[in-house]
Amino acid sequence: MAIFARSPYIVTINEAGQVETKLEVFLWNGTGSMPSSPTYTLSKKIPASNAPSTYYDVSNYIREFISHGTIQSITTLTNNPTAQWCNVALKLYKKVTTTFTQVGSTQTFKAYEGFTYYVEGYNQDLGRIHLTSGTYNYFNDGSGNVGHVTIESISGDSVKYTNLSTGATTTISLGAAGVQDVPRVHSGYIAVGNKFELINAGATIYESTFQPKAECKYTPVRCDFVNRYGAWQREYFFKASNTSINMENTEYNLMQKVFPNYSSAEGQRKVFNTNLKQQIKVNTDWVNESYSEVIKQLMASERILLDKTPVKINTKSTELFKSINTHMINYQLDFEYAYDIINSVV
Repeated sequence: MAIFARSPYIVTINEAGQVETKLEVFLWNGTGSMPSSPTYTLSKKIPASNAPSTYYDVSNYIREFISHGTIQSITTLTNNPTAQWCNVALKLYKKVTTTFTQVGSTQTFKAYEGFTYYVEGYNQDLGRIHLTSGTYNYFNDGSGNVGHVTIESISGDSVKYTNLSTGATTTISLGAAGVQDVPRVHSGYIAVGNKFELINAGATIYESTFQPKAECKYTPVRCDFVNRYGAWQREYFFKASNTSINMENTEYNLMQKVFPNYSSAEGQRKVFNTNLKQQIKVNTDWVNESYSEVIKQLMASERILLDKTPVKINTKSTELFKSINTHMINYQLDFEYAYDIINSVV
């Protein structure tokens, strides 16, 4: 089971006769063993004898151990950076008289900086494939890097690529269990695209289609964002994009250097702390109705890059179009680059 730490993860301790509970939280990155000492120790007394349950939300503690500071360039099967997920171990304790005793065995998880939807309920496990199944377009820029799928692999996993033009197939084994980044498109199929299937024990447990899309007029804008699964996802805005700048400063009334016989060239008002911010407006091109899920996850993301540059989304609302109402669906989104044009880092 995985934990998606942008949503609460609730640990409940409810044992007969308990008067107090304790939770030890062990957090660590990478493939090493569990630390000998807990990262956090939390405790609570029961509210009342007829309401003995205690609840702990561990999600915020987990998020401190996850970072998407960089984005990986994936052209072959690669281990996912250990900073982008963490290991979690939970030890639950109860106190009935004077000492704490452990409740059950130690619980272990992998955790990601993803989120669940309210309608899915609490402690929802989104699975081990960190991309919503669907059909995705990409722009073939010649780099061979058109995005990847992050998979929490288990023994026996393999990925099967099916060429969309010839039907030829290539299968690769994911090897040992771990968190791995798998290219969306096989290097030999980038010109035409492929179907991507995750297979285990002969059964297909995940399927998506990735197909190239040509754009002869505009320069596509590449968008990488951390999706609801806590993994990088790549999309492209194929149609027109427009860039603008916005100036900000602070104004004050100037005291004249010479008074009352002042120089009219000096001016009466002056500005300081002047800086510029840059915005960009992008368009998706025509998409199908299911693309609304991508838009939801993108608008909820806290980490977005446009052409490898950090941005924040300024679009606060948009209609989630339905093809029965809008036959030709295009989404227009506004972003602001997440830095000042004039270097103001101190």
